[in-house]
Amino acid sequence: MRARAGYVFAAMNVLTIESRVAWGHVGNAGAVFCLQRLGIEAWPIDTVSFSNHPGHGGFRGRVTPAAEILDIVQGIAERGWLGRVDAVLTGYLGDASQGPALR
Repeated sequence: MRARAGYVFAAMNVLTIESRVAWGHVGNAGAVFCLQRLGIEAWPIDTVSFSNHPGHGGFRGRVTPAAEILDIVQGIAERGWLGRVDAVLTGYLGDASQGPALR
């Protein structure tokens, strides 16, 4: 653990920018648990929020607007925590506009 201004950070911090499903274990729904079990702190940002993986037929939910993803990342940066990210894990992007937001 690393300490900074009253905050404790894990030995490794991973910003994980992926999909989220309510039913199933893909994207952040699977990655966050696995990373945490390895002792890695996962900071999830969801690119979509779906009921289930689209491969199961139909699904419901929404794509996270690129501006919202940028806003969350900016909030992390404004706290001075972005420099504590050791790795970035990306997965499914729900819309092409999300790509430039991840630069």
